[in-house]
Amino acid sequence: MRRLLGLGRCFNGCHLPLTEAGAAQLVDALLQGSPGDRTAGLTALLTTEPPFALWGVCRAGLWCDQPPDGIGELAIWVGSHGLTAPFWDDHLSQSALVTDRGLLQQWAAWAEEACTLARYATRLAGEPETGLTFLCGLLQHAPAWLTSCGAPAGIMSSEVLPGWLTDWLQQLQGTQTPGSPPSWVAQARQQLGSAPSANTDGGRVDPALKDLATDSRTIRQRWLDSTDVTGRWLPRLIHRLDRLRSLESEFSTLLEREKLAALKELAYGASHEINNPLANISTRAQTLMRDEPDPERRRKLAVINAQAFRAHEMISDMMLFARPPMLERSLCDLTAMADRVIAELLPDARAQGTSLMRVTSDDPVVVSADGNHLSVALKALCTNSLEAVGRDGRIEVSVRPVTSDPQPAAAEDSVEILISDSGPGILPHVRRHLFDPYFSGREAGRGLGLGLSKCWAIVDQHGGRIRVDSQPGCGTIFTITLPVEACTNTPTAY
Repeated sequence: MRRLLGLGRCFNGCHLPLTEAGAAQLVDALLQGSPGDRTAGLTALLTTEPPFALWGVCRAGLWCDQPPDGIGELAIWVGSHGLTAPFWDDHLSQSALVTDRGLLQQWAAWAEEACTLARYATRLAGEPETGLTFLCGLLQHAPAWLTSCGAPAGIMSSEVLPGWLTDWLQQLQGTQTPGSPPSWVAQARQQLGSAPSANTDGGRVDPALKDLATDSRTIRQRWLDSTDVTGRWLPRLIHRLDRLRSLESEFSTLLEREKLAALKELAYGASHEINNPLANISTRAQTLMRDEPDPERRRKLAVINAQAFRAHEMISDMMLFARPPMLERSLCDLTAMADRVIAELLPDARAQGTSLMRVTSDDPVVVSADGNHLSVALKALCTNSLEAVGRDGRIEVSVRPVTSDPQPAAAEDSVEILISDSGPGILPHVRRHLFDPYFSGREAGRGLGLGLSKCWAIVDQHGGRIRVDSQPGCGTIFTITLPVEACTNTPTAY
């Protein structure tokens, strides 16, 4: 057995143990291709290895004030973040082997008692074996595990453990809140302490106790196993898998970047080659139309001219996507900007019986940005919503400041523009490509599919991001988040 689970400097550099069987389970979970299978394997491991559960709780640092929803949520975090190279040390493969038989016996006793009480307390509480009561039972010996592995003796009062865990441990030693996880664990400890042994021949024995006795013997044997095969290579394996995940992510990012660069180069070259013939077609059509007396021929020439301008607008969109111009920042009132965009699109909305309105207050929401570009982005999103809802729909635009600081008096550090519609929603396979250039969910002949790509490029230039929330049949919400840059000037027109 090896002490593989490092807790960092605040725990005096101590490392918690992991059994050989636990190391094998961990390897099996790591090699699962499906996130669901990986989570299931880690959940099974957490329910049999109390130190592993304690390591996850201490390492995560996510649940300082409130415990996780249960072992399932802890397993998800461990699978997503905990099994990465920064949490493991290469030198442990040689220096962390445990041979002290007395220490192994003590660990086996703690693990056996924790798992047995956790299971019995869960049955008393009527909870699944992934709930908070089970987690409380697993962690009841947390200070003992830590001090036996080199953590400071006053670990409970050192403000190192999460507050909710310290509270649980104090309740287990004193008065419990009725119905709380510590109360069920304390009740299980009392009942198991007064119940007849599952191995006793005389008297009637609860079948559940027999099951618990069988499980406890299996757990004890697991902790007394002196085999050392998997644990020796586990840190190195985790480093290799973490590196493989990084390479896969880097490759995907690089591939996407190269694809985007190729598309931009194509757009830039094509726009130059096509714009000149378009200008010639438009000029000739206008010249012929000026001297043409026949009304029908004038109408046809006007159509040619209009279609040339339409093609020119598409080319302009391609140029904007391929080589966006430099931003000309000034202080912009997003509330006023939203009103102007809505006013521009209102005739189209009324023509199809759609309600288009801003639903937030008239208070100015000011950011440092290129107002002209943001207007283009907002118009593209609203136009997309108009086309999605069809007739008798509803589109609402909201502008609001937000802050990442939970303090009531904190200043806003970003703003959000939300465009929500009552359309049919977006299918998952379409949502993945929503901002890809030249992708359009509409039928052929209705644009190049650059509207949302153009919007994404403008928001990205401003250091912002776009989020899409949509389910088929439930409408769509686009959220633009923009950073607020501190300025002292007053808003300027654009």
